[in-house]
Amino acid sequence: MGLGFPIVDALVREHKYRPLAGNVVLIGRQTVYFSPAEVLALLNEHGVDVHGATERDIEIDRSTLNRFSEFRTDSDLIIDRALFRLLGVPRVMALDHSGYEGAEIIHDLTKPIPPELRNTADLIVDGSTLDNVFDPATVIRNFAEMLRPGGRLLTANMYSNHHVPYVMLPPLWFLDYFVANGFADCKVYILVSTTPYNAFTIDMDALLDPARSVSAFVSPHEMGTLVLAEKAGHSTAHIKPTQQHYRSADDWARYRNVLERMKANSRPHVARSKGEILFFDVRGGHLFMDRNFVAMDPLTEILRSHPEYR
Repeated sequence: MGLGFPIVDALVREHKYRPLAGNVVLIGRQTVYFSPAEVLALLNEHGVDVHGATERDIEIDRSTLNRFSEFRTDSDLIIDRALFRLLGVPRVMALDHSGYEGAEIIHDLTKPIPPELRNTADLIVDGSTLDNVFDPATVIRNFAEMLRPGGRLLTANMYSNHHVPYVMLPPLWFLDYFVANGFADCKVYILVSTTPYNAFTIDMDALLDPARSVSAFVSPHEMGTLVLAEKAGHSTAHIKPTQQHYRSADDWARYRNVLERMKANSRPHVARSKGEILFFDVRGGHLFMDRNFVAMDPLTEILRSHPEYR
């Protein structure tokens, strides 16, 4: 498991919106695929004050096991706690099913969490757990129960059959769960591994309009999902959503009521593309995220950036 550019970029962007604080729980120790120079450059781009920290002040990871060498071959990657220290969080804890790599919280997330873990986390960061377990529904319910009201979940998982995921969860699986359970906000992104990568998001208006729907997002490229969700004071964790094609009129009314609230949330988008649009076969109900975190119609962006397609 690890934190690459998209999830760290989203984490820093979210920190600028509402500073990270309190109990931060990592789902397993995380390799952070940034050198000290790279993480300082990203924080500077987002305008984060690092209080004079230099490259020499940032702790290097000498202990994380089983790094994905295909992503980075250099050894000078920062340790997970160093990233959070730069963001003003003095301590992070890791949760794992064993004491692997020094996890402070030991629990098998495919089993219900004990009472002492409920409402304890202000931020949960998951760098690819849901795609590696047989029962991801139990895991996401556990995440929801662990969060305090106002707590946030940031999770990144595979959405294509690369790197042998156990399951592949479509974007609406995430959004529908958090809508059904009355979360304050949920933003879902699809990352397509073009070079550089493209990011897309669900068009909420396509779900709010009874005449429209959200199609499956299909690509020959490696894909991943990036999800940010915020728990509200009245949020639940146990409600199971119904897929859009099988919802009753009452189900849709409840769904759209929560979705309207989410759409009105002031939180900015937290994912972006690294370059211009390069993936063109975008199915209905999705928007392209440009380099400035702006969601836009993909066809409009294709015609703007690739005039040869006009």
